[in-house]
Amino acid sequence: MSSIKGIENKMTQNNKGFFRGLAARFERNRLGELLVQRGRLTPEQLHAALKDQKGSDLSLGELLAKRGLVTKTQIRSTLFEQTAYRTVAACLTVFIGLTSFNVSAAKASSLNPRVQFQQNSYIQKVAYQPQGAARQNAQSQKLFGTREVASRDISAFKKWTGILSKMDRVSFDHSKTAQFRGMSMNAQVDAVNNYVNKVRYIEDKRNFGKSDYWATPAEFFARGGDCEDFAIAKYAMLKQLGVPENKMRVAIVQDKVKNVPHAVLIVYTDNGPMLLDNQIKRTSQVASIDRYKPIYSINASGWWRHIG
Repeated sequence: MSSIKGIENKMTQNNKGFFRGLAARFERNRLGELLVQRGRLTPEQLHAALKDQKGSDLSLGELLAKRGLVTKTQIRSTLFEQTAYRTVAACLTVFIGLTSFNVSAAKASSLNPRVQFQQNSYIQKVAYQPQGAARQNAQSQKLFGTREVASRDISAFKKWTGILSKMDRVSFDHSKTAQFRGMSMNAQVDAVNNYVNKVRYIEDKRNFGKSDYWATPAEFFARGGDCEDFAIAKYAMLKQLGVPENKMRVAIVQDKVKNVPHAVLIVYTDNGPMLLDNQIKRTSQVASIDRYKPIYSINASGWWRHIG
């Protein structure tokens, strides 16, 4: 009997998790994301527009329409869709609350000491998993808990493909890379992150007279740069040190603390995906960071749109 109740409880938890995830997905569908999902805007165009919006009084929709990237009709229809999503999210949230209340009441009337003992034993079993199992889970996780939609066509990302075309010609001074050679990959990731983060941060507008300019590593080390320039320099340096490109991605994210777009480098190591970020002094496991919402990530072989 207790095993049947356990199965019922697990099914109830799974259903709650499904509806909660569905509600979160509906709630998070913002205008820019919906325009990208519908193919009306590329992720690169969205990133540039969000960056320009920082210094503008225009809403994102007004800015996109002014640039001719989307029509006002497309914006209106997408805003209507956004409203519909959020209405569904609100209804699901109410449903989850009512379901949780009913489940809690049922548990209070049926739970006995024997079941409590079994639940506590299960909790202890999960809490003391071998470290190897935890490491395997970390390596297989999606970036920042999102679902990924992959594509091998990166031709629309002109700034990135322009950087890639120059990447093979990048040559770092021996003095810059000699200190990192012979290290393990994990140690190289930490060392390169610390080394590059010492370069001066400067906004593109002041540095190059453009609102969004992706600098080559040579330009970056000579003049400084902003977030994507830090990420690109780390990518290029780790590539020259022998880190495979399929283990690295430049990720464009939304900084939920500053409410601005941001760029970081993700490297997949034996310890799982690691975050290399000019805003954070040390490398961090992606799973430990909750301030970023990914928009897309990209490397030389493809790009990934992040949903959720």
